[in-house]
Amino acid sequence: MHTIRTFFAIELPTSTLEQIEKESYDLKNSIPGKIKWVAFGSMHITIKFIGEFNPEHQSSIQKDLRSHLSGLGEIKLSFGKIGVFPNKKNPRVAWLGLNDSGQLIELAQIVNLVSSNYGYPQEKRSFSPHLTIGRVRTNVSSRDRELIGQMITNYRFVKIDPFTTNRLSFIKSLLTPKGPVYSTLFETPL
Repeated sequence: MHTIRTFFAIELPTSTLEQIEKESYDLKNSIPGKIKWVAFGSMHITIKFIGEFNPEHQSSIQKDLRSHLSGLGEIKLSFGKIGVFPNKKNPRVAWLGLNDSGQLIELAQIVNLVSSNYGYPQEKRSFSPHLTIGRVRTNVSSRDRELIGQMITNYRFVKIDPFTTNRLSFIKSLLTPKGPVYSTLFETPL
């Protein structure tokens, strides 16, 4: 069986991406070479990572999602804080967190349930709505990791305007030596 690597996500408006780029400029320049920053055109809010997906399921899962998500409505989103996973003493991922994300959590629960009907495992961890902005490189010393964790968690974004979304995207991820290449397979209205 031929599979493709996929995930469900909320794609960000260009104006939001531009604001994130502007607001993170100083942070990126203060930590040169230690973090692989996510390219702004590749940023998205992952709702559920599927991994290996059977393309034969695409039309059925799209139809089921359309049915389950109709009426969820437009979701208003805003970024509230910056942080790191798993913790600031040993950061691996830098992220922007979302405020008041109840609707996003509901969306993730529905996607988790519908995709599990096709044999894709349900996520065991609680959904933590965030936007990954960078990953700490593996060759960074533990001392530098701790400094990076402090710098990121102390960084203050001036302002990123709230935005709304009314669609969920299903995205194919092709891994290449230069990084992942994303292509949207379908969008489902909310």
